[in-house]
Amino acid sequence: MASTGVINGTNLRLYVGSTPIAYATSCTLSFSRELRETIHKDNPGSGWAESEPGQKSGTLTVEALYNEDGTSNNYETPRTLFDALDDGTELSCTVETGVSGDNIYTFSAFCTEYEVTAAVEENATYSASFTITGAVTMSTT
Repeated sequence: MASTGVINGTNLRLYVGSTPIAYATSCTLSFSRELRETIHKDNPGSGWAESEPGQKSGTLTVEALYNEDGTSNNYETPRTLFDALDDGTELSCTVETGVSGDNIYTFSAFCTEYEVTAAVEENATYSASFTITGAVTMSTT
C-alpha cells in the first residue's frame, strides 16, 4: 500500500542497482530544463525575451557517514562510488522509499565528484555528486 501524508526523508533513499547507499544522511535529486531563446529580427517583441523548452538534465548528490563495513550489511560503501568515479562507470540508480505503490525515479548516472571530510573528533563523512545521463522515468513500485 502506498505511503500517505508527508514522506519521512529517512525513507527516501538512493540505490545503486538494488543496493542502498550505506549510512546515508541526505540525498538531493534535482531536475532542470534549459530554455532556448526564440526572439528574432522579424518578431522583436516588446523587449521581453521569448523562449521555448530545450534540453532536460538532472543531478544527484548524496551525503553519508564514512564507513568501512557497508558491504557486510548489503549496502554500497564509499569504495563503490570512488571506483565509479575513477573508472567512469555508468551506474543504474533509483531514488525510492521501497514502499509498494510509492513513486520511484529510475535513471543512469556518472559519479562526477567524490569528497571525504574528516574533522577532529567529528564523524567522518563523504559526499558524491552524479550527473544523470539519458531519460529519467518516474513510475510506482
